[in-house]
Order: sequence, then C-alpha cells, then structure tokens
Amino acid sequence: MTQEPKAPPSRRWDMTSQEQDMMDRFRRDFLDLLDGRLAKIEKLVLTAQLEPAHVALLSLESSSTMVGRAELSAAVRRLRSVLTSAGPAEIDGLLAQLLEQAETARRELGTVGS
Repeated sequence: MTQEPKAPPSRRWDMTSQEQDMMDRFRRDFLDLLDGRLAKIEKLVLTAQLEPAHVALLSLESSSTMVGRAELSAAVRRLRSVLTSAGPAEIDGLLAQLLEQAETARRELGTVGS
C-alpha cells in the first residue's frame, strides 16, 4: 500500500517580538562564534583529534540547523560521517565544502534582520 505524501503545514508560525529577539540574538551569537568554531574544527580534523572533532562538528551541525542553514548542516554531517574512514584528499574536499557553506551562511544570515 502506497501512502500519499504529507502536505506541508498550511499555517505559518508567527513569532512574538520576544521570540524574534531571541532568534536574532542566537543568529548574532552564531555568526560571532563561527570563525573560531571553524578554525577549531579544521585544526582538530587535520590533526586527527577525532573525538573532539566529532563533538565540535556535532555542535556546529545542530546550531546550523537551528538558524535554518540546512546546507551548512548537511556539509558538516557529510564530514562527520566519514571522519574515521576517509583519506586526506576526501577530508580536504569535505572541509572545503564546509567552509564554502559557512561563508554562504555568514553572508545570508548577516543580511537577515539587518
């Protein structure tokens, strides 16, 4: 039996001004911390400190999702999923993708609510 795909919600969630302020602060904090987080991830990955790299990647993945950056979250998830099995060339390529998506997120989030 085939199920029909579910329709997306028809009601848009409207935030109160307090909720919008909270999201704006989270977005600013995300952007303020992004460069340091990326530098730490790059260092941990390139020096094969796998457990702290995994934790840092998981944190960036979840916060990227929370600010609506699905592409960045997906790039982080791809790197995290092969952290222990990929060779240096694959790691370098995935890090480059992550950094590219982070730059896109920075650019796009920097214009939201400005």
